[in-house]
Amino acid sequence: MQRFLPAHFCRGGTSKGLFLQDRALAHISHATREQIILAAMGTPDPDGRQIDGMGGGISSLSKAAILHAPGAQHPPPDSPNAFPGVSWANDIVKARDIKSGWDVVYRFVQVGVREPELDWGSTCGNLISAAAMTAINWNLVHNESILNQLVQADPKSRPQAILPTRILAANNGLVVTANVPVILDPTAPKPTLVAVTGGDAVISGVPGTGAPIIIETPIPTAPLRTGNSRDVLKIGDHEIESSIIDTGLPVIFVPADRLFNLASSTHSVTSSPVAIDADASVMDLVERVRMAGAAHAGIPLSSAAPKVCLVGPTDRKDADLTIRAVSVGNIHRTVPATTLSALASAAAIPGTIVQGLSSSPAHTRTPNTGDVVSLTIAHPAGTASASVKIGNVDGITRPEAIVYTRTARLLFAGSVAVPESIFQTNS
Repeated sequence: MQRFLPAHFCRGGTSKGLFLQDRALAHISHATREQIILAAMGTPDPDGRQIDGMGGGISSLSKAAILHAPGAQHPPPDSPNAFPGVSWANDIVKARDIKSGWDVVYRFVQVGVREPELDWGSTCGNLISAAAMTAINWNLVHNESILNQLVQADPKSRPQAILPTRILAANNGLVVTANVPVILDPTAPKPTLVAVTGGDAVISGVPGTGAPIIIETPIPTAPLRTGNSRDVLKIGDHEIESSIIDTGLPVIFVPADRLFNLASSTHSVTSSPVAIDADASVMDLVERVRMAGAAHAGIPLSSAAPKVCLVGPTDRKDADLTIRAVSVGNIHRTVPATTLSALASAAAIPGTIVQGLSSSPAHTRTPNTGDVVSLTIAHPAGTASASVKIGNVDGITRPEAIVYTRTARLLFAGSVAVPESIFQTNS
């Protein structure tokens, strides 16, 4: 016997994830929730294929999230069965604040592949685009002004509007705004907004085009995790320079040439992800750098955080530098949005590894309040860009917000099947 739970499966940026509704999960134990997610994704799988579930065998394709509007009927925050995340995520009074409120709560979880691991403490910037799309399609986000605007427009003009969707990332309490193109749902019995899928935006690593979703993420604290543009990490008898940047998820940037040299590897920052993944000496050293950086900066170590990113120069005319990002033990086939955000911030901070290796003349200047600093990086599937807005925060001139574009697409809408025995065993 199996039980069927309402779900959407979506691509967001260069990631894919399973979205679950909170109603089916609110009144069961947290242990049961976690077993449901593991079973739905096909984890654990010793062969790394997630053959018995929705997962795709690598970190970017092994993600899940629970979405809900604030004020939902959930166990209290001090309950052992409370949903993971900041204790006030479901506070309807705070959520309704015009300036600092939010429309939907995004409870992301990184799902292990080979091992039954769930990391609720990280986030996924790529999947934010799909979270916004799904929240609109599930009618969790309401905007009467935009709805009336489209109702009153001439239908022959195929009117669209941009719906700013405020998403609370429950892991860290940041409110991210995703600006989603919407239309009236032609299949709905009454006027209802639905996210637009088609468009002309191109994302490297994703075939075809889609509707552009512009994502704005605040940077509430100074991005330099240690306060230093560079930190020296000790790895056994060796040292390696790093820049540790945190714009929502900490990333340790290291010069690729130095790391490959320490590993006695013939690979370079332009080598393929498959080739680098197969180089055990490199991947072992990357993990040692990750552990050393976490200890040095006081970052709690989990499977998804901190991340490591190898940085090198480029001779391409369409990029400022080349990177190979590491995510949950593998070289990412593109770039995680959280890493891209940290890269853009680092490019705007004098003295960082990223700023020093960039070929852009714009990155040699110290930015001023009001400036927008942009960065384009080359990754295994092409290029990706992001920008940071420079502001004066508590008397310090620094990056205050990140802006980047993603696309998203609904891949299936229906139910995900999980064994009934899970509910009996963990009840």
